[in-house]
Amino acid sequence: MPGNRRSRVHRLVLSLVLALAGVASAYASKGLAAPKHSLSGQAGLGYAAATGTSNTRTLDTRDRVRYGQGLWRFTGRLSYDYASSLGLVSANRLVVNLKGAHYFSGEKENFFLLALRYDRNPFDGYRHYQVESVGAGHRFLRHGSMRFKVDGGVGYRQNYYLMGGHENAPMVRLGADYRWRFGKKTIFSQRLTVLATTTGTLLTSTTGLTAPISGNFALKVSEVVDHYTSAPAGFVPTSTFTTLNLIYSFP
Repeated sequence: MPGNRRSRVHRLVLSLVLALAGVASAYASKGLAAPKHSLSGQAGLGYAAATGTSNTRTLDTRDRVRYGQGLWRFTGRLSYDYASSLGLVSANRLVVNLKGAHYFSGEKENFFLLALRYDRNPFDGYRHYQVESVGAGHRFLRHGSMRFKVDGGVGYRQNYYLMGGHENAPMVRLGADYRWRFGKKTIFSQRLTVLATTTGTLLTSTTGLTAPISGNFALKVSEVVDHYTSAPAGFVPTSTFTTLNLIYSFP
């Protein structure tokens, strides 16, 4: 079973690589100029520590890298939350999201999507789980101060339980992403992801507010909510993470 899982992941990655190679060879064979490319990203860090009666430590980060070339867009997101009090760890959550989107035209409205996700959070009853999916989406707002897009697809989710054992289940993935720039660099964002399987559904909501400080630096407040419709026995179905990060954006 683990071999089959790795094989599915390898096929998804290989498909993405072959698609990129096909695009590159098409431009080369036709003697066309290479498509324009762009690179942008954010690195965030939040940390707090206290000693005395209450010995606590918290660490969190919200990072993003985005690369575009021609009609392709690749996005990688990493979030990490850690908290301990009096030597007892109360949060240790790591989430990695990788997406590759190919738009069907220069209007950048409709797109094909490959998505990979890895979650590790022992406090939700899973040692870790991973998701591979393919699908499509549409951008409704492409101009002005707002951006909004939705996507949907199918794939597999592999659950590895904290108490032992694992299972694979087919999955339906739904996502929505909204951004509103209502100041020079002040941004409100809301992302919603639904991973639905026959064994239960995971809903993740991420709300953020980014306010500029100076130059490329900003402060970002985030609220992340994970809700399981069928949490493992002995674990609460909803977890929340509220963070404050110093953000550096480039370029």
